Amino acid sequence: MTYQHDAHLANIVTSYCTCLAGVMPLLFTALGKRHPARWIFAYFCILLTGIPTVWLHTVEGNRVASFFDVGSNIFLAWALLVAVSGDFMRPRARGILLAVVTVLNGCAWAWLVYEIGAPEKVPLLTFGEFGQFYVGECALIANCWIVAGVFFAYRRRITRKALGLLYLVIAMFLIGMFLATASNSTISFGILPWHATWHIVGAFGFIAMWVFNDVRFNEATRVGAPMPQAQ
Repeated sequence: MTYQHDAHLANIVTSYCTCLAGVMPLLFTALGKRHPARWIFAYFCILLTGIPTVWLHTVEGNRVASFFDVGSNIFLAWALLVAVSGDFMRPRARGILLAVVTVLNGCAWAWLVYEIGAPEKVPLLTFGEFGQFYVGECALIANCWIVAGVFFAYRRRITRKALGLLYLVIAMFLIGMFLATASNSTISFGILPWHATWHIVGAFGFIAMWVFNDVRFNEATRVGAPMPQAQ
């Protein structure tokens, strides 16, 4: 059964988890071993996207808030791609990848602007009454899959210990993607607000991602290999 007001309250409260998932990696990095600047920027973008997420869930249905929420999430995924591609890819290949993804994301942001005043928002993928994905959300998922794809393609350059953490992060976001298929107001069994649970799983996924990065960067330092530098 769905209790819309209860789900929306849960969404608001758990949105702060996303903000905290940006604050904590920044604090961890400031207090511990340094990470490349592009990753610090990505951690900041987690906090940046948490702010409109809180706003969106306080004004459910507001299209301007939806634009900033989905748009900032796409920007975060792009920042993650900038970071991971800088760790592994050659400059030319990285430049081509980022150029293509940036253009496609620009098209997605343009569509989000159109949706603000569109007569009706039409989902791109639907799951019946359970939920749906709109164009912006599909673009976000595509960006995340590209990030995961770059990591997977260069997995042989990641130590075994860190690789296990990478698989954990990917698994957490796969679970999150499944949870995100439900509408914002869906509650199952009286205790499972799907979208709010996605906020929590996603927040811990971001923190796990920082742990993964910290392990691989510190391992590189211990064995005398250079830490990945900005390219």
